[in-house]
Amino acid sequence: MELKEKVVLVTGASSGIGRAIAIAFAHKGAHVLVHYGKNSAGAAETLSEVAKVSRGAIFQADLMKREDVAALFKDIARAAPAIDVLVNNAGDAQPGGIDDDDAWAYEHDNILMSAIRVSRAFLAMPAAAPRKIVNITSLYGNLRGGSAQFLQYSAFKAALANVTTTLNKATAPQVVVNAVAPGYTTTPAWAGAPPEVMEALAGTTAIGRFVTPEEVAHAVVFVAENDALVGQVLTLDGGTSLKQMP
Repeated sequence: MELKEKVVLVTGASSGIGRAIAIAFAHKGAHVLVHYGKNSAGAAETLSEVAKVSRGAIFQADLMKREDVAALFKDIARAAPAIDVLVNNAGDAQPGGIDDDDAWAYEHDNILMSAIRVSRAFLAMPAAAPRKIVNITSLYGNLRGGSAQFLQYSAFKAALANVTTTLNKATAPQVVVNAVAPGYTTTPAWAGAPPEVMEALAGTTAIGRFVTPEEVAHAVVFVAENDALVGQVLTLDGGTSLKQMP
């Protein structure tokens, strides 16, 4: 897919990986729709960077609410009649064990159903084929890659990875779905983490450091551009999964 002049919606684009993805698509000449949930100042900063090289607009919605997703796409339709690429990036990691029902309910909506609702609205929009969906999953969602401390997050990222591959059976070639699964990545979520924790996590990689948001963004753009990739989950973890293999 040639991305110049294409319309790209990036959810959770107010900081971190989402911001880097939005900027990377802008550098390809895409018109970037910057979604945010709560961080309006961050979204404005993202749009400012996008506007340096391309066009963009900001949209707000709580993707855990069905009515907000419907309103989001009504707002988008007034600004852009079609979306060519959807990047499902929004969602945060909350810890929880097997008995934590609140965590199960929260992460179900936060990680899985938010992406499902947005994807459903995206698929319902009239648009010329081909179109792309790129889901941001996680190393924690890969088989044997999950975290016992983030059980629900791991489970629903794994479910999103499965949706990524299976949805193509109904949508390809008109809409092709892939995913990028980052490992430990330098984002605001790690702000304030003790240096010894950061050092220990960096030591789990084969490259001796965290992945950068820009590296993830580069992978997402590659996935969106490559029409031969269908139903794949591209793991970008700096080799953590290799080091964990026996």
